[in-house]
Amino acid sequence: MKLFVVRHGETDWNVKELACGVSESMLTEKGRLQAQSVATRLKEDKEKNNITTIYVSPLKRARDTAVYIEQALQLTAIPNTHLQEINFGDFEGKPWNSPEFLYIHKNPFLKFPAGESFAQVAHRAYSIIEDVKDKHTGAGNILFVCHGVMAAAICTYFKPFSAEELLRLEIKNCQLLEFDL
Repeated sequence: MKLFVVRHGETDWNVKELACGVSESMLTEKGRLQAQSVATRLKEDKEKNNITTIYVSPLKRARDTAVYIEQALQLTAIPNTHLQEINFGDFEGKPWNSPEFLYIHKNPFLKFPAGESFAQVAHRAYSIIEDVKDKHTGAGNILFVCHGVMAAAICTYFKPFSAEELLRLEIKNCQLLEFDL
């Protein structure tokens, strides 16, 4: 079985370089085009990929991205809160390049004030992966539509990363990842 992972399309907060965890933001025109493009790619590879189930973060930017994929694959995505982005707490809506934000971001076991740590996000990621492995034993493959930090946490399930490697890991908007489950 394979697991495919797509990060949502570009949002207005991405453009403004604001921390957007559990806050809602809107896809930009570029983000909608990115979503259409990845949906087209998935449709073209529909037979090869054999995606039979889609799980999506309940946050609007992920759901809006998933709509294009749902249409392309003729499937209905299942919302799952485990796929939500990290909660940046007090940093939600603030610039992500501030020294205070970056200090916490570089330390996976530190929680953002009133938010989560990367380790907590990884726990959620590992939980849904294990759940999917137990639940889906058929011939079909799975697709997650989620977020950047969540997608990075999913990557750590399949490959070990040093702290430095993890910091350099960048999941682009609508990047398609593929893993063997």
